[in-house]
Amino acid sequence: MSEAFYKKPIAGLLLLAGAAGGPYMMFETETGRQASQGASYWLGGTSGAGQSEASQQQDSPPPAGKPVSIAMLDNPLNTASAGKSLESPAIHSLREVLRFDIAPGWVLQQFPRVSTVLADTQLDGLRVPLITGTTPSDIAGTLTYYFDRYKRLQRVTIHGVTGDPTRFVAELQQLYEMQQVPSLGGVLYMLRWNGRATSVVHIEPASVIYADALYSRYSLLIELNQAGMEYGLSSEAQQLIDSGKSRQRW
Repeated sequence: MSEAFYKKPIAGLLLLAGAAGGPYMMFETETGRQASQGASYWLGGTSGAGQSEASQQQDSPPPAGKPVSIAMLDNPLNTASAGKSLESPAIHSLREVLRFDIAPGWVLQQFPRVSTVLADTQLDGLRVPLITGTTPSDIAGTLTYYFDRYKRLQRVTIHGVTGDPTRFVAELQQLYEMQQVPSLGGVLYMLRWNGRATSVVHIEPASVIYADALYSRYSLLIELNQAGMEYGLSSEAQQLIDSGKSRQRW
């Protein structure tokens, strides 16, 4: 199959999200991150130096204790392994998934693959792959819902990549009235309740941005919490805010 195939919108986005076994593997394991970088080379048409670096990363063995269940790790262009991912992607808009009336049963019905995660001793998480569309302005990544003991949704997080954050940022501002915070090294949006941050959106550019790597120019974190602050920000989001403040990034 020609290299041009992998630069088509649907193939590019799905290889980015699925080359390492889906968005979960890409964002939640070191192995997945290495494999996704290999796929990014084919999507972005990097230079020879970039190719060498990607090859070295793909050849690196996974860390001890990390499960490896990805047939495409050794060859991200293994179309036989990629076929299922390329056939029928599940597309979900942000309006559909970023709601607080969602129950665990809805998650299990809407997504064919759901992983259970533990946020802390007070919340249970359900994590799913997320693709919002097939254009550079869409998001590929993981979506996690966190429920309390009464099965009420308390937190929603997205970890992902995008080629252009403009559209979904405008959508989040409209839906949740997120306010931009002056910052360096990317952009930061917050939603506050009684003077305290309850929700965070952080977007930062990739360390190297290639002109034709349309789908992975930015990495992002979206965390939305119920306004009551019963559980507050996650440790990840709080650490992000505190670290940025200490380094005078915002």
